[in-house]
Amino acid sequence: MSADALREQIRAQVRTALGAKATGADSSVASVSALMQRFEAGYAAANAEAIVACFAPDVVWTLPDSRVLHGRAACLAFLKERFASPAGPKFSDSHMNVLGQTVVQNYKVSVAMPGGQSVTLDGTDVYQIRDGLIARKDAYWKQIGAPKPATAAAAAAPQGVVVPLRVGTAAHAAALTDLFKRLAASPALLQAAQSGLLRFDMRVDEAAVKAVAAGAATPTPATAATPPTAPAGTSAMAATTAIDPAACCSSCKAGKACECKGDTCGLHDHPADVPELKGVIGEKLLKTLPPSVKTVRLHPKAVMTPLGKEALRKRGITIERGTKP
Repeated sequence: MSADALREQIRAQVRTALGAKATGADSSVASVSALMQRFEAGYAAANAEAIVACFAPDVVWTLPDSRVLHGRAACLAFLKERFASPAGPKFSDSHMNVLGQTVVQNYKVSVAMPGGQSVTLDGTDVYQIRDGLIARKDAYWKQIGAPKPATAAAAAAPQGVVVPLRVGTAAHAAALTDLFKRLAASPALLQAAQSGLLRFDMRVDEAAVKAVAAGAATPTPATAATPPTAPAGTSAMAATTAIDPAACCSSCKAGKACECKGDTCGLHDHPADVPELKGVIGEKLLKTLPPSVKTVRLHPKAVMTPLGKEALRKRGITIERGTKP
């Protein structure tokens, strides 16, 4: 055989091999495409059995929420539960790209959200084909644009209490004065107001404000001894009290809280009950007690710190134990 004849024979063998390889590749692509068509037809008919028939016995399916299903039985149970729920995801606009034994699918998925609304996401699934069946399925849903659920901290945040206040008459002004007194006498209420758990929504009558302003501009003999403006450092309680401070104790004269002992002072409304302290009682808590408090009652389960005990001693406050009668 001549050299030319030998070269021609080799070329023929190469052409035959390349042709067979091309034919095999085309056949493989057609086989995978047919498999994926059966798979999508099962989804369109909501037929869980038809879908699972496209899976390999040892299939691994990774869901968008990172859960992993192993085997046909787990996939079948999951699909039946999904198709039985009216709130399950809805798929549309599917496009398949067959790349040998790998398939990439792009689609749209509508997911129900709390409150009856829904959101549409972009989805991508990657399939690995083995022996004509789906051996692996990895699903990815893009969450961009999806509404964020409320955080646990925000859901658990206390809403607080809003107390409506109306100021327009003398009775209203007296009630406001009493409110400040109660806040000053109760560390718990004062702390709630400072932290925002207790808030006040105050409405002021314009005509009443003008009447009070006109009365203040022309002092009467009964109020002639009252200074036109409150001195610096006047407490909120003293600022809302219409009593002449010169007729009371030295603390009132300084614009501070009344320090009259007992409940015999007729110029101010002194609460008869003694404040009861609970929990761990330290120096910081005792600083919130108004100067008028000279006796406190300790709850049987209350714990007094050394600093708290020393603070009570310095202020001359008497300690009682036991709950309120």
